[in-house]
Amino acid sequence: MDSRFYNDHLQLPFIGKPGLDRLQAARVLVVGAGGLGCPVIAALAASGIGQLGIFDGDKVEHKNLARQYLYTPAQVGAWKTAAACEHVQTRYPNTTCQAYPFFVDDSNAPAIFADYDLIVDATDNFPSRLCIGHASAELDKPVVYGAIFRSEIQITVFEKGMSHRTIDDLFTLPAHTASTPCAVSGTYVIGSMVAGTLMANEVIKILLDLPGKLTGRLLLCDVLSLQQRVIHLSGLPTQPSERIAESHSETHPILQE
Repeated sequence: MDSRFYNDHLQLPFIGKPGLDRLQAARVLVVGAGGLGCPVIAALAASGIGQLGIFDGDKVEHKNLARQYLYTPAQVGAWKTAAACEHVQTRYPNTTCQAYPFFVDDSNAPAIFADYDLIVDATDNFPSRLCIGHASAELDKPVVYGAIFRSEIQITVFEKGMSHRTIDDLFTLPAHTASTPCAVSGTYVIGSMVAGTLMANEVIKILLDLPGKLTGRLLLCDVLSLQQRVIHLSGLPTQPSERIAESHSETHPILQE
């Protein structure tokens, strides 16, 4: 490993050489390589994560290039996973990348998740999110969850030691419920970049055991107004009709990628 590439982090007392070694040894799986996944992938590779897995069954589309900035017009029609790995391995030679060019489901998640230390949920639909949550809980893998609707973001961490909280504790909608497409609702591009970067930040805090993790806490933030609040998940009601994340979003209970 060429440590000069990470000189900025080597100077930080909370990372340094020991922290960089831990990041180089880490294996992180990013599920979803769209508007949230792209900044997550870029930030993690730039931070020195040694092994990235990229899990997505979509192909690059021209309409998404603005917010899915790992891809170029020349890659339209290519698998996102292949294009993202090409970017990572060209730009960040110390990070190896494994592509999984299919959609996550109950048949493939357990075997793939088992090879990674941590899972990032950067998907855009409830069936995938529920699958990720359930498979990760079964394998005792921490999950960094993020979502965006227009300029509003949600981020939390599901991790061992928080009374087994999962995405089911935030939302009461059934697994077949559809998300609102970005093409219909619109997405603030800077918002998706901010959300993805904050999700990557949670990954680093988990891997290095740094303070301030969002484990057991749900961050709600409007990127335009910069208004935010943090909800402690330990205080969530047990009755589905009273759950905070459901009541928070009066007009759009489903947040998208």
